[in-house]
Amino acid sequence: MRPIEKPLNIFEKISFFIILNFSKFMVFCFVGSTAALIYLTVFNFFRFWAGISFFISLVLAISIPTGYNFFMNRNITFRARGHSIKRQLPRYFIVYGLSISVNIITALTIEAILGIGVLQENIAAIGGIALSIPISFFGSLFWAFKKENA
Repeated sequence: MRPIEKPLNIFEKISFFIILNFSKFMVFCFVGSTAALIYLTVFNFFRFWAGISFFISLVLAISIPTGYNFFMNRNITFRARGHSIKRQLPRYFIVYGLSISVNIITALTIEAILGIGVLQENIAAIGGIALSIPISFFGSLFWAFKKENA
């Protein structure tokens, strides 16, 4: 006689989800970390070397690693290169558009609170990155790079 299997409770479901997706999240964080280094380098170059405004420096810094993120996440993190790029690319831009919006709004808010200066503006830029990570990860996992048959 087989034992009766009870359905998983919400905590068990979350635990299984985390275990199954932990390696993807770690790779996503590695890709994101390298993109963040590119982002911060570009931001500091435009803001403090070229003397461009905080907002424009943020926009330029965000736009440059976006293509890098798409190709790395598509090919390595989510292993979705065998699926339609025509379907993935617009979804990716929607997810990252939302993520970038949260990033910029957060960074501008933190900069308004902390004030102007190299340290303050870098804290603001990092704060924007931190709040945009979950949006980009879950949006990529569940929508942009989701397998067509999944």
